[in-house]
Amino acid sequence: MINIGWEVVGFVRPYKQILALAATLVTAGTSLAQQSGDYDPSPFLTSLIGLRAAAVTCDPFVANNPAGRTETVVEFFASINQTLPPLVDGETQASLNQFIGSQAASLCRDKLDSSFNAYGLELQRYNSNKPEEWPDAPEISRAPWCSSENCLEF
Repeated sequence: MINIGWEVVGFVRPYKQILALAATLVTAGTSLAQQSGDYDPSPFLTSLIGLRAAAVTCDPFVANNPAGRTETVVEFFASINQTLPPLVDGETQASLNQFIGSQAASLCRDKLDSSFNAYGLELQRYNSNKPEEWPDAPEISRAPWCSSENCLEF
């Protein structure tokens, strides 16, 4: 199960907007799966949403432009006639602004790494199981979000 909430000191706050979108896409994905065989793309779509949400929320706190690197997610959803809402979590950004820069960057680095790992697992399943008529998965390049282990450069 992919956790698209933020974990800070035992506090998990899920993205209500993301969950609503994911529920819509799960419904669409389930109907696609029923039409095209057994593969259910819902976990793949959910991993894309979680990755994009982490990227746009954390963009101000880490290096190497995660929002720009995940722009292909928006294009992918457009190719399947879905429009992603703005996924920036302003409340989480406000909370991250309360931390020392290196702490915020470290939290974001961990969230981005986790989101990329979840996407990577689902990407393999998607590429192996998707029907031929479905679009190719978006190419998303991963980068080091911090140059030091503890993100001390921030």
